[in-house]
Amino acid sequence: MPFILARRSQIQNGSIQITDLFPNATQANLVNDPRPQGPFYVRVANIGSTGRTRPFIKTNADGSLEFLTQCNGLVAYLIANVEVDPGGNGGDGPALTVPEAEEVAGLILARVQAGGTVTLLNVNADLTAVAGGATDLDGQLAGSNSTGSLVEVLAILAGEDYIVNAGVAIQTAGGVKAAVIAPGTLGTTMRTLVPQDSSWKISFSEGVLAGLVGAQNPNLAFAGVKSATPLLTVYNDDGTIYAG
Repeated sequence: MPFILARRSQIQNGSIQITDLFPNATQANLVNDPRPQGPFYVRVANIGSTGRTRPFIKTNADGSLEFLTQCNGLVAYLIANVEVDPGGNGGDGPALTVPEAEEVAGLILARVQAGGTVTLLNVNADLTAVAGGATDLDGQLAGSNSTGSLVEVLAILAGEDYIVNAGVAIQTAGGVKAAVIAPGTLGTTMRTLVPQDSSWKISFSEGVLAGLVGAQNPNLAFAGVKSATPLLTVYNDDGTIYAG
Protein backbone atom coordinates (compact mmCIF):
# COMPACT_ATOMS: atom_id res chain seq x y z
CA MET A 1 0.00 0.00 0.00
CA PRO A 2 1.17 3.60 -0.47
CA PHE A 3 2.35 5.53 2.60
CA ILE A 4 2.14 9.31 3.02
CA LEU A 5 5.05 10.47 5.17
CA ALA A 6 5.57 13.92 6.65
CA ARG A 7 8.84 15.33 5.37
CA ARG A 8 9.27 18.55 7.34
CA SER A 9 9.92 18.54 11.08
CA GLN A 10 7.45 21.42 11.59
CA ILE A 11 4.46 19.23 10.67
CA GLN A 12 2.27 18.15 13.57
CA ASN A 13 -0.47 15.53 13.65
CA GLY A 14 -3.57 16.87 11.92
CA SER A 15 -1.92 20.07 10.66
CA ILE A 16 -2.20 18.88 7.04
CA GLN A 17 -5.25 17.29 5.48
CA ILE A 18 -5.90 15.91 2.01
CA THR A 19 -9.50 16.62 1.09
CA ASP A 20 -9.91 15.30 -2.45
CA LEU A 21 -9.70 11.53 -1.91
CA PHE A 22 -12.81 9.62 -2.98
CA PRO A 23 -15.14 9.01 -1.37
CA ASN A 24 -15.04 11.80 1.16
CA ALA A 25 -16.42 10.70 4.50
CA THR A 26 -19.17 13.31 4.24
CA GLN A 27 -20.20 12.14 0.77
CA ALA A 28 -19.77 8.37 0.89
CA ASN A 29 -22.66 6.01 0.31
CA LEU A 30 -22.03 3.34 2.95
CA VAL A 31 -23.84 0.73 0.84
CA ASN A 32 -22.36 1.27 -2.61
CA ASP A 33 -19.09 3.17 -2.08
CA PRO A 34 -15.79 1.81 -0.74
CA ARG A 35 -14.47 2.81 2.68
CA PRO A 36 -14.15 6.61 2.80
CA GLN A 37 -10.63 7.95 2.27
CA GLY A 38 -11.02 11.68 2.65
CA PRO A 39 -10.33 13.86 4.39
CA PHE A 40 -6.95 12.26 5.12
CA TYR A 41 -5.15 13.77 8.11
CA VAL A 42 -1.38 13.38 7.86
CA ARG A 43 0.36 11.98 10.92
CA VAL A 44 4.01 12.39 11.87
CA ALA A 45 6.57 9.62 12.36
CA ASN A 46 6.16 7.75 15.64
CA ILE A 47 9.81 7.56 16.76
CA GLY A 48 9.25 7.10 20.50
CA SER A 49 12.58 8.45 21.75
CA THR A 50 11.26 10.87 24.36
CA GLY A 51 8.87 10.94 27.30
CA ARG A 52 6.71 8.03 28.37
CA THR A 53 6.90 6.34 24.94
CA ARG A 54 10.69 5.87 25.19
CA PRO A 55 11.88 2.34 26.08
CA PHE A 56 13.28 1.74 29.55
CA ILE A 57 15.18 -1.50 29.97
CA LYS A 58 15.25 -3.73 33.05
CA THR A 59 18.28 -5.88 33.84
CA ASN A 60 17.16 -9.00 35.68
CA ALA A 61 19.15 -10.82 38.40
CA ASP A 62 20.50 -13.32 35.87
CA GLY A 63 21.66 -10.58 33.51
CA SER A 64 18.83 -10.97 31.01
CA LEU A 65 17.06 -7.88 29.68
CA GLU A 66 13.38 -7.01 29.32
CA PHE A 67 11.21 -3.94 28.75
CA LEU A 68 10.56 -2.25 32.10
CA THR A 69 7.45 -0.35 31.02
CA GLN A 70 5.12 -0.24 28.05
CA CYS A 71 6.66 1.75 25.19
CA ASN A 72 5.66 2.84 21.71
CA GLY A 73 7.40 3.76 18.46
CA LEU A 74 10.22 2.97 16.05
CA VAL A 75 12.93 2.83 18.73
CA ALA A 76 10.99 0.17 20.64
CA TYR A 77 10.31 -1.65 17.37
CA LEU A 78 14.00 -1.87 16.50
CA ILE A 79 14.98 -3.10 19.97
CA ALA A 80 12.22 -5.72 19.94
CA ASN A 81 12.90 -7.03 16.44
CA VAL A 82 16.55 -6.59 15.46
CA GLU A 83 19.41 -8.94 16.31
CA VAL A 84 22.86 -7.36 16.08
CA ASP A 85 25.41 -9.24 13.98
CA PRO A 86 28.75 -7.57 14.71
CA GLY A 87 30.74 -10.52 13.38
CA GLY A 88 28.96 -10.73 10.05
CA ASN A 89 28.23 -14.43 10.62
CA GLY A 90 24.57 -14.32 11.66
CA GLY A 91 22.91 -15.75 14.76
CA ASP A 92 23.56 -15.50 18.50
CA GLY A 93 24.00 -11.73 18.50
CA PRO A 94 22.68 -9.30 21.11
CA ALA A 95 19.76 -6.93 20.80
CA LEU A 96 20.20 -3.27 19.93
CA THR A 97 20.76 -0.99 22.89
CA VAL A 98 18.47 2.02 23.38
CA PRO A 99 21.15 4.48 22.15
CA GLU A 100 21.81 2.31 19.10
CA ALA A 101 18.10 2.05 18.28
CA GLU A 102 17.70 5.81 18.70
CA GLU A 103 20.63 6.45 16.37
CA VAL A 104 19.27 4.08 13.70
CA ALA A 105 15.78 5.62 14.00
CA GLY A 106 17.36 9.04 13.56
CA LEU A 107 19.18 7.92 10.40
CA ILE A 108 15.97 6.48 8.95
CA LEU A 109 13.99 9.63 9.76
CA ALA A 110 16.77 11.74 8.19
CA ARG A 111 16.28 9.80 4.95
CA VAL A 112 12.60 10.73 4.96
CA GLN A 113 13.28 14.38 5.72
CA ALA A 114 15.85 14.51 2.92
CA GLY A 115 13.35 13.05 0.46
CA GLY A 116 15.35 9.83 0.02
CA THR A 117 14.27 6.24 -0.33
CA VAL A 118 13.68 4.00 2.70
CA THR A 119 14.25 0.59 1.15
CA LEU A 120 15.31 -2.57 2.96
CA LEU A 121 18.81 -1.98 1.59
CA ASN A 122 18.79 1.55 3.09
CA VAL A 123 17.56 0.39 6.50
CA ASN A 124 20.05 -2.48 6.62
CA ALA A 125 22.82 -0.01 5.75
CA ASP A 126 21.76 2.21 8.67
CA LEU A 127 21.68 -0.78 11.03
CA THR A 128 25.11 -1.91 9.90
CA ALA A 129 26.53 1.61 10.20
CA VAL A 130 25.49 1.75 13.85
CA ALA A 131 25.69 -1.87 15.06
CA GLY A 132 28.34 -3.25 12.69
CA GLY A 133 28.72 -6.53 10.83
CA ALA A 134 25.77 -7.49 8.66
CA THR A 135 22.93 -6.52 10.98
CA ASP A 136 19.62 -6.61 9.13
CA LEU A 137 15.98 -5.74 9.75
CA ASP A 138 14.05 -8.79 8.62
CA GLY A 139 16.26 -11.85 9.14
CA GLN A 140 16.91 -12.49 5.46
CA LEU A 141 20.69 -12.43 5.85
CA ALA A 142 22.28 -15.79 6.60
CA GLY A 143 21.69 -16.83 10.19
CA SER A 144 20.02 -13.61 11.26
CA ASN A 145 17.26 -13.86 13.84
CA SER A 146 15.84 -10.38 13.21
CA THR A 147 12.05 -10.33 12.81
CA GLY A 148 11.32 -6.84 11.48
CA SER A 149 9.37 -5.82 8.40
CA LEU A 150 9.93 -2.84 6.11
CA VAL A 151 6.17 -2.34 5.68
CA GLU A 152 5.81 -2.07 9.45
CA VAL A 153 8.67 0.45 9.62
CA LEU A 154 6.98 2.55 6.93
CA ALA A 155 3.68 2.37 8.82
CA ILE A 156 5.41 3.61 11.99
CA LEU A 157 7.07 6.40 10.00
CA ALA A 158 3.58 7.30 8.76
CA GLY A 159 2.41 7.72 12.36
CA GLU A 160 1.10 4.29 13.32
CA ASP A 161 1.57 2.98 16.87
CA TYR A 162 3.85 0.06 17.68
CA ILE A 163 3.35 -0.93 21.30
CA VAL A 164 5.57 -3.24 23.35
CA ASN A 165 4.31 -4.20 26.79
CA ALA A 166 6.31 -4.29 30.00
CA GLY A 167 8.01 -7.62 30.67
CA VAL A 168 8.68 -8.58 27.05
CA ALA A 169 12.09 -10.26 26.85
CA ILE A 170 14.86 -8.50 24.92
CA GLN A 171 18.07 -10.43 25.56
CA THR A 172 18.99 -13.67 27.34
CA ALA A 173 21.38 -14.04 30.27
CA GLY A 174 23.93 -15.23 27.72
CA GLY A 175 23.79 -11.94 25.84
CA VAL A 176 21.77 -13.28 22.90
CA LYS A 177 18.72 -11.54 21.38
CA ALA A 178 15.65 -13.15 22.93
CA ALA A 179 13.52 -15.22 20.56
CA VAL A 180 10.06 -13.70 21.03
CA ILE A 181 7.21 -14.26 18.59
CA ALA A 182 5.32 -11.00 17.94
CA PRO A 183 7.06 -8.98 20.69
CA GLY A 184 4.84 -5.96 20.03
CA THR A 185 1.61 -4.93 18.36
CA LEU A 186 1.29 -2.70 15.30
CA GLY A 187 -1.77 -0.48 15.63
CA THR A 188 -4.64 -0.17 13.17
CA THR A 189 -5.65 3.44 13.87
CA MET A 190 -3.97 4.96 10.83
CA ARG A 191 -6.12 5.61 7.78
CA THR A 192 -4.39 4.08 4.76
CA LEU A 193 -4.73 4.72 1.04
CA VAL A 194 -6.56 2.14 -1.07
CA PRO A 195 -4.04 0.93 -3.68
CA GLN A 196 -6.70 0.12 -6.27
CA ASP A 197 -8.44 3.47 -5.99
CA SER A 198 -7.50 6.16 -8.50
CA SER A 199 -8.53 9.24 -6.51
CA TRP A 200 -5.27 9.51 -4.54
CA LYS A 201 -3.33 9.08 -7.78
CA ILE A 202 -5.34 11.90 -9.34
CA SER A 203 -4.74 13.96 -6.22
CA PHE A 204 -1.02 13.21 -6.54
CA SER A 205 -0.88 14.32 -10.16
CA GLU A 206 -3.17 17.36 -10.11
CA GLY A 207 -4.92 17.77 -6.77
CA VAL A 208 -4.14 18.48 -3.14
CA LEU A 209 -1.34 15.93 -2.92
CA ALA A 210 0.36 17.47 -5.95
CA GLY A 211 0.65 20.73 -4.09
CA LEU A 212 2.09 19.04 -0.99
CA VAL A 213 4.66 16.67 -2.50
CA GLY A 214 6.11 19.29 -4.86
CA ALA A 215 8.46 22.17 -4.14
CA GLN A 216 6.84 24.84 -1.97
CA ASN A 217 6.84 28.59 -2.42
CA PRO A 218 9.87 29.74 -0.39
CA ASN A 219 8.17 33.07 0.24
CA LEU A 220 5.28 31.44 2.10
CA ALA A 221 5.78 30.12 5.63
CA PHE A 222 4.49 26.82 6.98
CA ALA A 223 4.45 26.75 10.80
CA GLY A 224 6.59 29.86 10.73
CA VAL A 225 9.28 28.41 8.45
CA LYS A 226 9.88 29.50 4.86
CA SER A 227 11.29 26.73 2.69
CA ALA A 228 10.97 25.20 -0.77
CA THR A 229 11.15 21.71 0.72
CA PRO A 230 8.03 19.61 -0.02
CA LEU A 231 5.76 18.95 2.93
CA LEU A 232 5.06 15.28 2.14
CA THR A 233 6.49 12.30 0.28
CA VAL A 234 4.47 9.32 -0.96
CA TYR A 235 6.26 5.98 -0.61
CA ASN A 236 5.58 2.61 -2.18
CA ASP A 237 5.56 -0.32 0.25
CA ASP A 238 9.11 -1.29 -0.81
CA GLY A 239 10.39 2.08 0.39
CA THR A 240 10.83 3.61 -3.06
CA ILE A 241 9.24 6.96 -3.80
CA TYR A 242 5.97 7.00 -5.72
CA ALA A 243 6.40 9.08 -8.85
CA GLY A 244 3.01 8.76 -10.50
